[in-house]
Amino acid sequence: MRDQIQLLLALYRQPIRAASRIIDEGRIWFAIFTAVVALAGMQFGTAGAKRQYIQPSHVETAEQDEAPVTQVPSSGLAILALTLNLTATVKFLGALALAFVPAVVLVITLNRSHESFAVMLRKDYLPLLNCLLLSAAAYIPVAIVSTVLTFTRVEALPILFLAGLAHLYFLFLGTCCVRTLWGTSFGVATLATGLGCGALLGGEAAAGVLGGGMYYFASPCLIYYAWVFLGNGALSLGNGSRSRQHLRRQLDLATINPRDSDAHYQLGLIYQERRQFDEAKKRFTRAIEIDAAEADPAFQLGRIAIEEGRPAEAITWLRKAAALNDKCCSHEVWRELGVAYLQSGHLTEAREALDKYVSRRPYDPAGLYWQGKMLAAVERLEEARESLRGCEEAVNTMPPHLRRQHGKWKRLASDELRRMEKMKLVTAG
Repeated sequence: MRDQIQLLLALYRQPIRAASRIIDEGRIWFAIFTAVVALAGMQFGTAGAKRQYIQPSHVETAEQDEAPVTQVPSSGLAILALTLNLTATVKFLGALALAFVPAVVLVITLNRSHESFAVMLRKDYLPLLNCLLLSAAAYIPVAIVSTVLTFTRVEALPILFLAGLAHLYFLFLGTCCVRTLWGTSFGVATLATGLGCGALLGGEAAAGVLGGGMYYFASPCLIYYAWVFLGNGALSLGNGSRSRQHLRRQLDLATINPRDSDAHYQLGLIYQERRQFDEAKKRFTRAIEIDAAEADPAFQLGRIAIEEGRPAEAITWLRKAAALNDKCCSHEVWRELGVAYLQSGHLTEAREALDKYVSRRPYDPAGLYWQGKMLAAVERLEEARESLRGCEEAVNTMPPHLRRQHGKWKRLASDELRRMEKMKLVTAG
Protein backbone atom coordinates (compact mmCIF):
# COMPACT_ATOMS: atom_id res chain seq x y z
CA MET A 1 0.00 0.00 0.00
CA ARG A 2 2.79 2.44 0.89
CA ASP A 3 4.52 1.86 -2.46
CA GLN A 4 1.26 2.49 -4.33
CA ILE A 5 0.67 5.73 -2.44
CA GLN A 6 4.21 6.83 -3.32
CA LEU A 7 3.46 6.15 -6.99
CA LEU A 8 0.32 8.26 -6.70
CA LEU A 9 2.16 11.18 -5.12
CA ALA A 10 4.97 10.95 -7.69
CA LEU A 11 2.48 11.87 -10.41
CA TYR A 12 2.42 15.42 -9.01
CA ARG A 13 6.22 15.79 -9.05
CA GLN A 14 7.63 13.68 -11.90
CA PRO A 15 4.75 12.44 -14.06
CA ILE A 16 6.86 10.72 -16.74
CA ARG A 17 9.02 8.83 -14.26
CA ALA A 18 5.93 8.00 -12.22
CA ALA A 19 4.19 6.62 -15.32
CA SER A 20 7.17 4.34 -15.92
CA ARG A 21 7.02 3.05 -12.36
CA ILE A 22 3.26 2.52 -12.61
CA ILE A 23 3.79 0.33 -15.69
CA ASP A 24 6.29 -1.79 -13.74
CA GLU A 25 4.81 -1.75 -10.24
CA GLY A 26 1.22 -0.45 -10.37
CA ARG A 27 -1.69 -2.50 -9.03
CA ILE A 28 -5.05 -2.29 -10.74
CA TRP A 29 -7.09 -2.58 -7.52
CA PHE A 30 -5.39 0.49 -6.05
CA ALA A 31 -5.85 2.39 -9.32
CA ILE A 32 -9.60 1.63 -9.36
CA PHE A 33 -9.98 2.68 -5.73
CA THR A 34 -8.09 5.93 -6.38
CA ALA A 35 -10.16 6.76 -9.44
CA VAL A 36 -13.49 6.10 -7.71
CA VAL A 37 -12.60 8.20 -4.67
CA ALA A 38 -11.16 11.07 -6.73
CA LEU A 39 -13.98 11.25 -9.27
CA ALA A 40 -16.79 10.83 -6.78
CA GLY A 41 -15.24 13.45 -4.52
CA MET A 42 -14.84 15.93 -7.36
CA GLN A 43 -18.39 15.42 -8.58
CA PHE A 44 -19.73 15.87 -5.05
CA GLY A 45 -17.81 19.12 -4.70
CA THR A 46 -18.81 20.51 -8.09
CA ALA A 47 -22.45 19.33 -8.05
CA GLY A 48 -23.48 22.07 -5.65
CA ALA A 49 -21.53 24.63 -7.66
CA LYS A 50 -23.35 23.61 -10.85
CA ARG A 51 -26.74 23.93 -9.18
CA GLN A 52 -25.74 27.31 -7.81
CA TYR A 53 -24.59 28.44 -11.26
CA ILE A 54 -27.73 27.25 -13.03
CA GLN A 55 -30.29 28.21 -10.38
CA PRO A 56 -30.48 31.48 -8.44
CA SER A 57 -29.38 31.27 -4.85
CA HIS A 58 -32.66 32.89 -3.76
CA VAL A 59 -36.03 33.73 -5.24
CA GLU A 60 -37.60 37.13 -4.72
CA THR A 61 -41.35 37.39 -4.64
CA ALA A 62 -43.62 40.37 -4.67
CA GLU A 63 -44.89 39.55 -1.22
CA GLN A 64 -41.57 38.82 0.46
CA ASP A 65 -38.28 40.72 0.30
CA GLU A 66 -36.69 39.00 3.21
CA ALA A 67 -33.29 37.26 3.07
CA PRO A 68 -33.48 33.78 1.53
CA VAL A 69 -33.87 30.89 3.89
CA THR A 70 -31.28 28.18 3.40
CA GLN A 71 -32.75 24.74 3.35
CA VAL A 72 -30.58 21.99 4.75
CA PRO A 73 -30.91 18.81 2.70
CA SER A 74 -32.28 15.81 4.50
CA SER A 75 -30.29 12.60 4.96
CA GLY A 76 -32.37 10.99 2.23
CA LEU A 77 -31.46 13.70 -0.28
CA ALA A 78 -27.80 13.41 0.72
CA ILE A 79 -27.85 9.66 0.11
CA LEU A 80 -29.55 10.23 -3.25
CA ALA A 81 -26.90 12.81 -4.23
CA LEU A 82 -24.11 10.40 -3.26
CA THR A 83 -25.75 7.63 -5.29
CA LEU A 84 -25.97 9.87 -8.34
CA ASN A 85 -22.31 10.83 -7.94
CA LEU A 86 -21.25 7.17 -7.78
CA THR A 87 -23.42 6.37 -10.82
CA ALA A 88 -21.77 9.15 -12.82
CA THR A 89 -18.36 7.92 -11.66
CA VAL A 90 -19.09 4.35 -12.79
CA LYS A 91 -20.26 5.62 -16.19
CA PHE A 92 -17.09 7.67 -16.58
CA LEU A 93 -14.86 4.73 -15.65
CA GLY A 94 -16.80 2.44 -17.98
CA ALA A 95 -16.34 4.88 -20.86
CA LEU A 96 -12.65 5.17 -19.95
CA ALA A 97 -12.16 1.40 -20.05
CA LEU A 98 -14.39 0.60 -23.04
CA ALA A 99 -13.82 3.66 -25.26
CA PHE A 100 -10.85 5.80 -24.21
CA VAL A 101 -8.23 3.05 -23.87
CA PRO A 102 -9.14 1.12 -27.07
CA ALA A 103 -9.23 4.38 -29.04
CA VAL A 104 -5.73 5.33 -27.84
CA VAL A 105 -4.40 1.84 -28.63
CA LEU A 106 -5.93 2.08 -32.12
CA VAL A 107 -4.24 5.43 -32.80
CA ILE A 108 -0.87 4.11 -31.61
CA THR A 109 -1.34 0.98 -33.73
CA LEU A 110 -1.93 3.10 -36.83
CA ASN A 111 1.13 5.18 -35.99
CA ARG A 112 3.50 2.28 -35.27
CA SER A 113 2.01 0.17 -38.08
CA HIS A 114 3.95 -3.03 -37.40
CA GLU A 115 1.66 -4.70 -34.86
CA SER A 116 -2.00 -5.58 -35.18
CA PHE A 117 -4.64 -3.88 -33.06
CA ALA A 118 -5.58 -7.16 -31.36
CA VAL A 119 -1.97 -7.86 -30.34
CA MET A 120 -1.47 -4.31 -29.10
CA LEU A 121 -4.72 -4.46 -27.12
CA ARG A 122 -3.78 -7.70 -25.36
CA LYS A 123 -0.28 -6.45 -24.63
CA ASP A 124 -0.89 -2.86 -23.57
CA TYR A 125 -4.54 -2.55 -22.52
CA LEU A 126 -4.11 -3.11 -18.79
CA PRO A 127 -0.87 -1.09 -18.39
CA LEU A 128 -2.52 1.91 -20.07
CA LEU A 129 -5.75 1.53 -18.09
CA ASN A 130 -3.74 1.27 -14.87
CA CYS A 131 -1.86 4.48 -15.68
CA LEU A 132 -5.02 6.37 -16.65
CA LEU A 133 -6.91 5.31 -13.53
CA LEU A 134 -4.07 6.50 -11.33
CA SER A 135 -3.97 9.70 -13.38
CA ALA A 136 -7.30 10.46 -11.74
CA ALA A 137 -5.02 11.82 -9.04
CA ALA A 138 -5.49 15.06 -11.00
CA TYR A 139 -8.98 15.29 -9.48
CA ILE A 140 -8.02 14.76 -5.83
CA PRO A 141 -6.92 18.36 -5.08
CA VAL A 142 -10.02 19.68 -6.85
CA ALA A 143 -12.23 17.27 -4.91
CA ILE A 144 -10.85 18.58 -1.63
CA VAL A 145 -10.84 22.28 -2.55
CA SER A 146 -14.24 22.29 -4.26
CA THR A 147 -15.87 20.47 -1.34
CA VAL A 148 -14.46 23.00 1.12
CA LEU A 149 -15.50 25.92 -1.06
CA THR A 150 -18.99 24.50 -1.49
CA PHE A 151 -19.56 24.28 2.25
CA THR A 152 -18.22 27.81 2.70
CA ARG A 153 -20.66 28.96 -0.05
CA VAL A 154 -18.09 30.44 -2.37
CA GLU A 155 -19.33 31.47 -5.82
CA ALA A 156 -19.71 28.67 -8.34
CA LEU A 157 -17.42 29.95 -11.08
CA PRO A 158 -14.08 29.45 -9.22
CA ILE A 159 -15.07 25.86 -8.41
CA LEU A 160 -16.02 25.09 -12.01
CA PHE A 161 -12.79 26.73 -13.17
CA LEU A 162 -10.81 24.42 -10.88
CA ALA A 163 -12.71 21.44 -12.30
CA GLY A 164 -11.73 22.52 -15.81
CA LEU A 165 -8.08 22.70 -14.78
CA ALA A 166 -8.35 19.21 -13.29
CA HIS A 167 -9.66 17.85 -16.63
CA LEU A 168 -6.74 19.46 -18.45
CA TYR A 169 -4.24 18.05 -15.96
CA PHE A 170 -5.80 14.60 -16.35
CA LEU A 171 -5.29 14.82 -20.11
CA PHE A 172 -1.70 15.97 -19.55
CA LEU A 173 -1.03 12.96 -17.30
CA GLY A 174 -2.67 10.71 -19.88
CA THR A 175 -0.36 12.13 -22.54
CA CYS A 176 2.66 11.41 -20.33
CA CYS A 177 1.43 7.83 -19.84
CA VAL A 178 0.97 7.25 -23.57
CA ARG A 179 4.39 8.69 -24.38
CA THR A 180 6.08 6.58 -21.72
CA LEU A 181 4.31 3.32 -22.51
CA TRP A 182 5.09 3.38 -26.24
CA GLY A 183 8.02 5.80 -26.45
CA THR A 184 6.24 8.06 -28.93
CA SER A 185 6.76 11.78 -29.39
CA PHE A 186 4.67 14.22 -27.37
CA GLY A 187 2.83 15.19 -30.57
CA VAL A 188 1.65 11.64 -31.27
CA ALA A 189 0.83 11.09 -27.60
CA THR A 190 -1.20 14.29 -27.48
CA LEU A 191 -3.10 13.33 -30.64
CA ALA A 192 -3.85 9.84 -29.29
CA THR A 193 -5.00 11.24 -25.94
CA GLY A 194 -7.19 13.84 -27.62
CA LEU A 195 -8.89 11.27 -29.85
CA GLY A 196 -9.27 9.00 -26.82
CA CYS A 197 -10.99 11.85 -25.01
CA GLY A 198 -13.38 12.22 -27.94
CA ALA A 199 -14.15 8.49 -27.78
CA LEU A 200 -14.76 8.80 -24.03
CA LEU A 201 -17.28 11.60 -24.54
CA GLY A 202 -18.93 9.53 -27.25
CA GLY A 203 -19.12 6.55 -24.90
CA GLU A 204 -20.72 8.63 -22.16
CA ALA A 205 -23.20 10.05 -24.68
CA ALA A 206 -24.06 6.54 -25.88
CA ALA A 207 -24.69 5.43 -22.30
CA GLY A 208 -27.03 8.39 -21.86
CA VAL A 209 -28.93 7.54 -25.05
CA LEU A 210 -29.32 3.90 -24.03
CA GLY A 211 -30.69 5.03 -20.69
CA GLY A 212 -32.69 2.30 -19.04
CA GLY A 213 -31.40 -0.27 -21.49
CA MET A 214 -28.17 -0.35 -19.51
CA TYR A 215 -30.01 -2.15 -16.70
CA TYR A 216 -30.30 -5.25 -18.88
CA PHE A 217 -26.61 -5.73 -18.29
CA ALA A 218 -27.41 -6.43 -14.64
CA SER A 219 -29.19 -9.64 -15.69
CA PRO A 220 -27.42 -12.71 -14.20
CA CYS A 221 -28.10 -14.70 -17.37
CA LEU A 222 -26.60 -12.01 -19.58
CA ILE A 223 -23.55 -11.73 -17.32
CA TYR A 224 -23.10 -15.52 -17.38
CA TYR A 225 -23.25 -15.78 -21.18
CA ALA A 226 -20.99 -12.75 -21.55
CA TRP A 227 -18.43 -14.45 -19.32
CA VAL A 228 -18.69 -17.71 -21.28
CA PHE A 229 -18.12 -16.01 -24.63
CA LEU A 230 -15.83 -13.15 -23.59
CA GLY A 231 -14.20 -14.28 -20.36
CA ASN A 232 -11.01 -15.68 -21.88
CA GLY A 233 -10.55 -12.60 -24.02
CA ALA A 234 -11.05 -10.30 -21.04
CA LEU A 235 -8.52 -12.24 -18.96
CA SER A 236 -5.99 -12.11 -21.80
CA LEU A 237 -6.02 -8.30 -21.61
CA GLY A 238 -4.03 -8.56 -18.38
CA ASN A 239 -1.37 -10.91 -19.73
CA GLY A 240 0.76 -8.11 -21.13
CA SER A 241 0.86 -6.26 -17.82
CA ARG A 242 1.64 -9.38 -15.80
CA SER A 243 4.41 -10.44 -18.18
CA ARG A 244 5.94 -6.97 -18.26
CA GLN A 245 5.94 -6.63 -14.48
CA HIS A 246 7.30 -10.15 -14.00
CA LEU A 247 10.15 -9.46 -16.42
CA ARG A 248 10.97 -6.22 -14.62
CA ARG A 249 11.10 -7.99 -11.24
CA GLN A 250 13.39 -10.68 -12.62
CA LEU A 251 15.73 -8.10 -14.13
CA ASP A 252 15.85 -6.17 -10.86
CA LEU A 253 16.74 -9.39 -9.04
CA ALA A 254 19.43 -10.16 -11.62
CA THR A 255 21.12 -6.80 -11.02
CA ILE A 256 21.98 -8.00 -7.51
CA ASN A 257 24.70 -10.09 -9.13
CA PRO A 258 27.66 -7.66 -9.41
CA ARG A 259 28.98 -9.51 -12.47
CA ASP A 260 25.79 -9.58 -14.52
CA SER A 261 26.04 -6.77 -17.05
CA ASP A 262 23.24 -8.09 -19.27
CA ALA A 263 20.54 -7.33 -16.68
CA HIS A 264 21.60 -3.68 -16.61
CA TYR A 265 21.72 -3.64 -20.40
CA GLN A 266 18.18 -5.03 -20.70
CA LEU A 267 16.86 -2.51 -18.17
CA GLY A 268 18.59 0.21 -20.16
CA LEU A 269 16.74 -0.92 -23.29
CA ILE A 270 13.42 -0.67 -21.42
CA TYR A 271 14.17 2.89 -20.31
CA GLN A 272 15.43 3.79 -23.78
CA GLU A 273 12.22 2.58 -25.39
CA ARG A 274 10.28 4.76 -22.94
CA ARG A 275 12.51 7.73 -23.83
CA GLN A 276 13.81 7.99 -20.27
CA PHE A 277 17.31 8.59 -21.50
CA ASP A 278 18.88 9.58 -18.17
CA GLU A 279 17.90 6.27 -16.58
CA ALA A 280 18.93 4.36 -19.70
CA LYS A 281 22.37 5.97 -19.71
CA LYS A 282 22.91 4.99 -16.07
CA ARG A 283 22.10 1.36 -16.86
CA PHE A 284 24.28 1.21 -19.99
CA THR A 285 27.17 2.89 -18.18
CA ARG A 286 26.87 0.40 -15.35
CA ALA A 287 26.89 -2.47 -17.86
CA ILE A 288 30.13 -1.12 -19.35
CA GLU A 289 31.67 -0.80 -15.88
CA ILE A 290 30.92 -4.47 -15.23
CA ASP A 291 32.08 -5.73 -18.65
CA ALA A 292 34.08 -3.25 -20.70
CA ALA A 293 34.38 -5.76 -23.58
CA GLU A 294 30.66 -5.55 -24.41
CA ALA A 295 29.98 -3.42 -27.48
CA ASP A 296 26.17 -3.21 -27.28
CA PRO A 297 25.92 -0.79 -24.30
CA ALA A 298 28.39 1.58 -25.98
CA PHE A 299 26.35 1.38 -29.18
CA GLN A 300 23.15 2.30 -27.34
CA LEU A 301 24.87 5.22 -25.59
CA GLY A 302 25.88 6.45 -29.02
CA ARG A 303 22.31 6.21 -30.28
CA ILE A 304 21.05 8.17 -27.29
CA ALA A 305 23.67 10.86 -27.90
CA ILE A 306 22.43 11.18 -31.50
CA GLU A 307 18.84 11.41 -30.27
CA GLU A 308 19.81 14.16 -27.85
CA GLY A 309 21.74 16.13 -30.48
CA ARG A 310 25.30 15.45 -29.28
CA PRO A 311 27.05 13.98 -32.34
CA ALA A 312 30.60 14.42 -30.98
CA GLU A 313 29.81 12.26 -27.95
CA ALA A 314 27.97 9.80 -30.19
CA ILE A 315 31.07 9.39 -32.37
CA THR A 316 33.17 8.52 -29.31
CA TRP A 317 30.78 5.81 -28.14
CA LEU A 318 30.11 4.38 -31.60
CA ARG A 319 33.79 4.20 -32.51
CA LYS A 320 34.37 2.31 -29.27
CA ALA A 321 31.54 -0.10 -30.11
CA ALA A 322 32.87 -0.65 -33.64
CA ALA A 323 36.36 -1.31 -32.28
CA LEU A 324 34.99 -3.91 -29.86
CA ASN A 325 32.74 -5.59 -32.44
CA ASP A 326 32.88 -4.75 -36.14
CA LYS A 327 29.44 -6.38 -36.62
CA CYS A 328 27.78 -4.80 -33.58
CA CYS A 329 23.97 -4.92 -33.72
CA SER A 330 23.85 -6.41 -37.22
CA HIS A 331 26.37 -3.84 -38.53
CA GLU A 332 24.09 -0.95 -37.50
CA VAL A 333 26.99 0.60 -35.61
CA TRP A 334 28.36 1.82 -38.98
CA ARG A 335 25.05 3.35 -39.99
CA GLU A 336 24.74 5.25 -36.72
CA LEU A 337 28.39 6.28 -36.90
CA GLY A 338 27.79 7.64 -40.39
CA VAL A 339 24.78 9.61 -39.13
CA ALA A 340 26.84 11.06 -36.28
CA TYR A 341 29.64 12.05 -38.67
CA LEU A 342 27.11 13.61 -41.03
CA GLN A 343 25.51 15.64 -38.24
CA SER A 344 28.90 16.86 -37.05
CA GLY A 345 29.98 17.88 -40.57
CA HIS A 346 32.66 15.20 -41.09
CA LEU A 347 31.48 14.25 -44.58
CA THR A 348 34.45 12.11 -45.60
CA GLU A 349 34.17 9.92 -42.52
CA ALA A 350 30.38 9.81 -42.92
CA ARG A 351 30.74 8.54 -46.47
CA GLU A 352 33.18 5.81 -45.44
CA ALA A 353 30.94 4.59 -42.60
CA LEU A 354 27.72 4.65 -44.62
CA ASP A 355 29.30 3.02 -47.67
CA LYS A 356 30.58 0.23 -45.44
CA TYR A 357 27.13 -0.25 -43.93
CA VAL A 358 25.27 -0.25 -47.26
CA SER A 359 27.78 -2.71 -48.73
CA ARG A 360 26.94 -5.10 -45.89
CA ARG A 361 23.18 -4.45 -45.76
CA PRO A 362 22.27 -3.14 -49.23
CA TYR A 363 18.49 -3.32 -48.73
CA ASP A 364 18.13 -1.49 -45.44
CA PRO A 365 15.92 1.59 -46.07
CA ALA A 366 17.44 3.64 -43.24
CA GLY A 367 20.98 3.07 -44.50
CA LEU A 368 20.03 3.97 -48.08
CA TYR A 369 18.25 7.12 -46.92
CA TRP A 370 21.22 8.36 -44.89
CA GLN A 371 23.59 7.49 -47.70
CA GLY A 372 21.44 9.59 -50.03
CA LYS A 373 21.51 12.48 -47.57
CA MET A 374 25.29 12.22 -47.30
CA LEU A 375 25.77 12.13 -51.09
CA ALA A 376 23.50 15.15 -51.48
CA ALA A 377 25.60 16.99 -48.88
CA VAL A 378 28.77 16.39 -50.95
CA GLU A 379 26.87 17.40 -54.12
CA ARG A 380 26.96 14.01 -55.78
CA LEU A 381 23.34 14.45 -56.70
CA GLU A 382 22.90 11.63 -59.22
CA GLU A 383 24.28 9.06 -56.79
CA ALA A 384 22.12 10.60 -54.06
CA ARG A 385 19.00 10.13 -56.18
CA GLU A 386 19.97 6.55 -56.85
CA SER A 387 20.30 5.81 -53.11
CA LEU A 388 17.02 7.53 -52.28
CA ARG A 389 15.18 5.67 -55.04
CA GLY A 390 16.77 2.49 -53.72
CA CYS A 391 15.31 3.33 -50.31
CA GLU A 392 11.83 3.65 -51.81
CA GLU A 393 12.23 0.39 -53.71
CA ALA A 394 13.49 -1.43 -50.61
CA VAL A 395 10.36 -0.44 -48.70
CA ASN A 396 8.03 -1.26 -51.61
CA THR A 397 9.41 -4.80 -51.95
CA MET A 398 9.10 -5.65 -48.25
CA PRO A 399 6.34 -7.84 -46.79
CA PRO A 400 3.29 -5.80 -45.70
CA HIS A 401 4.10 -5.73 -41.97
CA LEU A 402 7.68 -4.61 -42.61
CA ARG A 403 6.50 -2.15 -45.24
CA ARG A 404 4.37 -0.41 -42.64
CA GLN A 405 7.16 -0.50 -40.09
CA HIS A 406 9.75 1.09 -42.40
CA GLY A 407 7.35 3.39 -44.24
CA LYS A 408 8.92 6.36 -42.45
CA TRP A 409 12.11 6.03 -44.50
CA LYS A 410 10.21 5.89 -47.77
CA ARG A 411 8.38 9.11 -46.88
CA LEU A 412 11.63 10.84 -45.92
CA ALA A 413 13.33 9.66 -49.11
CA SER A 414 10.41 10.92 -51.22
CA ASP A 415 10.53 14.29 -49.47
CA GLU A 416 14.27 14.54 -50.07
CA LEU A 417 13.85 13.66 -53.75
CA ARG A 418 11.20 16.35 -54.16
CA ARG A 419 13.44 18.86 -52.42
CA MET A 420 16.30 18.01 -54.76
CA GLU A 421 14.02 18.39 -57.80
CA LYS A 422 12.91 21.83 -56.60
CA MET A 423 16.53 22.88 -56.09
CA LYS A 424 17.33 21.64 -59.58
CA LEU A 425 14.51 23.70 -61.08
CA VAL A 426 15.58 26.80 -59.13
CA THR A 427 19.18 26.39 -60.28
CA ALA A 428 18.12 25.83 -63.89
CA GLY A 429 15.84 28.87 -63.77
